[in-house]
Amino acid sequence: MLMKKKRTYGNQPSRRAGEVREPVQVYLDQKDRELLEQVAQTKGWSRAEVLRRGLRSLAADALSDRPPGWSLESLIGCFGDDPSIPIDLAERHDYYLAQDDEEHDRRNRVD
Repeated sequence: MLMKKKRTYGNQPSRRAGEVREPVQVYLDQKDRELLEQVAQTKGWSRAEVLRRGLRSLAADALSDRPPGWSLESLIGCFGDDPSIPIDLAERHDYYLAQDDEEHDRRNRVD
């Protein structure tokens, strides 16, 4: 028995039989239109596919049961228990970043 291969257009499978799609009109400013074109061209998708995937991604985040900031929990303890990490790093992170930048600049200074 031969299986009929599903036709595809670009990276996308053709519509499933019986699937109903509803047209939606969206007004974009020039910047958003250029962004849409750039993403579609880079990914090889249609503009409609970019919008569908964007909507699904936003919905997965917005309609999730997770509270805002849930992903920050994964950062807790990510530095391990290295004794060289200052205990006030969260509070004074700007100070430590500036200090590190100054040290980096001194090491890489060309006289």
